[in-house]
Amino acid sequence: MSEFTDGTLGRYLGQQPGMRQALLHDAAQHMQVEALRRTLDMVERALDDEGVPHNVRHRVINRVVWGEPEGYVDVRARMQEQVLAAYNLPTELTDAWKAIHNGAGPVRPGEEQT
Repeated sequence: MSEFTDGTLGRYLGQQPGMRQALLHDAAQHMQVEALRRTLDMVERALDDEGVPHNVRHRVINRVVWGEPEGYVDVRARMQEQVLAAYNLPTELTDAWKAIHNGAGPVRPGEEQT
């Protein structure tokens, strides 16, 4: 399995609370993740055997794991931008909204972010 695919699977598991612990103690979870890992490995090898370029392979793996060719982070950022554009918020409210949704907590106008 390539570093990209391994990292993608790691991010997928990391965004699910308690998944890493469940892999150690829950045989069903372990079996499901192992099946996903093997599937991704087989897809990656098949794409390599067919001579598919690396950037296309990455998009295919992202599509299999996240449902989007850009992956989880890019899709989430794009959705945030679309929400902000739909509401047409002033800049200071847009910055506050981004801070809240990026996990930084609320930021008052004129206050430094901690």
